[in-house]
Amino acid sequence: MVENGIVAAAMKVFARRGFAATRVEDVLDEAGVARRTFYRYFTSKEDVLAAVYELATGELLDALDEASESPVDPLAGLRAGVEVYLDFHVENAALLRVLVEQSVRSDSPLAGHRRRFRARVLKVLVRAAETRHVAPLDGFTYVGLLSALEGVALELLEGAASPGDVLRAKKAVHALVESGLLGR
Repeated sequence: MVENGIVAAAMKVFARRGFAATRVEDVLDEAGVARRTFYRYFTSKEDVLAAVYELATGELLDALDEASESPVDPLAGLRAGVEVYLDFHVENAALLRVLVEQSVRSDSPLAGHRRRFRARVLKVLVRAAETRHVAPLDGFTYVGLLSALEGVALELLEGAASPGDVLRAKKAVHALVESGLLGR
């Protein structure tokens, strides 16, 4: 499908050049499509960036949902979800750096997408707590856990994270999640 080819090309260009330096022409060249074809599917560079964000976060949310639905131990599923989240960030660092930089700005076309993404991740946290029969927590506890996870992921994106850094980050987030959800 042409639209998917444009999105895949945009992912490569955004990862290589960053958002600000990328022009629609760069995406056209990478995708090997004409300007008219691009505009049949997207209205702007920002529009294709939103499609990239939805694709990246959609895959991540699917993995988190699957990992957190463990019938035996939902907390084990949540731990697996943390692993997926951090691994995903490290494996896609250049692209995610662009997506995160754009999505945290309140005036960005990605701001709404980020809010929806966070809401879905928060639901995973709440579901994990509920299935563990943990007393309902204050909503800010979940927000704090999610913000900690995002903060750790951002820290890993700042430089070339070594496997040891990623392992330490996972252990730290696991400890925060367990203490936050179980009140330890």
